[in-house]
Amino acid sequence: MIELAGIERTFRVGDEVVHALRAVDLSLADGEYAAVMGPSGSGKSTLLNILGLLDRPDAGSYRLDGIETTTLPEERRARLRRERIGFVFQAFHLIPRLSAFENVELPLVLAGVAPRVRRERVRQSLASVGLTPRAAHRPDQLSGGQRQRVAIARATVMAPGLILADEPTGNLDRASGEEVVEALEALNRQGMTLVVVTHDPALGDRARRRVQMDDGAVLAD
Repeated sequence: MIELAGIERTFRVGDEVVHALRAVDLSLADGEYAAVMGPSGSGKSTLLNILGLLDRPDAGSYRLDGIETTTLPEERRARLRRERIGFVFQAFHLIPRLSAFENVELPLVLAGVAPRVRRERVRQSLASVGLTPRAAHRPDQLSGGQRQRVAIARATVMAPGLILADEPTGNLDRASGEEVVEALEALNRQGMTLVVVTHDPALGDRARRRVQMDDGAVLAD
């Protein structure tokens, strides 16, 4: 469960104060599928960063699964982020020298999961996105759609309850984008909460809920 109340975020750009988020209230139940939409500069990415515990608001409350996150020390926020949140970015952010298998395995290595357990979990994650035959390939040996599916497998190998996807089809052709969206929606059907930031009306229409933003505020939900 996500509960935002009165979230404010400002940035100073030179002598100007930019209000990235203005009194944002938003609640998402477990298992929801929401698209966050709006023009550039509307606050979508700032909202995603706060939901993902990558940034702190200047004011307001953010409760994740009943935990008030805004006052947590950074070490506790990092652990919560690692255990409960998976990220999928437009630019993939895969490590070029590592194979698909090794890229997906990395969060488990960092979490100290035993080798035998993590090998099985990686195999399951790659199979869930249809990439078992490509496990040994490096990112430069994969198509854009395959790279994004590796990123999805990496984002979900820790079995998070929340997936945050920032323009996940932005660098892909239509066919590859369709494969990626279907992979994300399959995970949502398994019970993961899915929040997608997108400029694409077609992708937004697929979500069961649309959150429209402008000038840092939620205009419609």
